Amino acid sequence: MAINPVDSSSNYVSQVQPQPQSREEREVVKEQDIAAKAVAAQATQEPKPTVNTQGQTVGSVINVQA
Repeated sequence: MAINPVDSSSNYVSQVQPQPQSREEREVVKEQDIAAKAVAAQATQEPKPTVNTQGQTVGSVINVQA
């Protein structure tokens, strides 16, 4: 007599069903996604060059080819 193990994950059905979102909730989520993308894009921008106390430009690429 052979006994086969039962994989419990294959028969699992979630008892919690997601609730439908209202139009206002979808718009809020969409606005939050847009704001998060804007923050991420701003964080990836390179910093602007600045001038230190000795008058040297800091934060820019220097052309060393003559």
